[in-house]
Amino acid sequence: MNGSNLASKAETRVMLNTFLLTLSIGVFFLTINLRQELLLQKILLAQLILSIPLLLTSTLSYSKIGYREKVEKWNLLGWITFVIGYAFLINVVGILVGNVLSVSLSLIFFATSWILTVTYSLVDISYEKTTLKERMSKDLLFILIQIVLGVLVVLKIISF
Repeated sequence: MNGSNLASKAETRVMLNTFLLTLSIGVFFLTINLRQELLLQKILLAQLILSIPLLLTSTLSYSKIGYREKVEKWNLLGWITFVIGYAFLINVVGILVGNVLSVSLSLIFFATSWILTVTYSLVDISYEKTTLKERMSKDLLFILIQIVLGVLVVLKIISF
């Protein structure tokens, strides 16, 4: 990937992360103001709070890609913190839906998230076969976090 492509990639990811970071902070303050009792569930609160520094670190890491020559470690740190922070944010929404609206609707939300994640990866792989290993590792991490810290929480199999 040439320098201008890396700068463009970095800029796009910084914008996405900034949006998600804003969303995390917004959900946190909205929940505090509207339904504080929802934050008594420690796993929900932990994921909501941790999504903020994770997405911020991802943003800062991706910003380095735009102007550093050696970017592999920044890219790795950026995607790991993004995947975990994003999965936590999705989990928060899924847990809130399960707590406030319906467990069934929450499970549909999670399943849709997985289907679209895999669909995204299949499209990516169809264009670039070399992304198979990368996409599989990202998707497995994302889905595993959602199962353990999202679905199992909604089903009340795990509680903290």
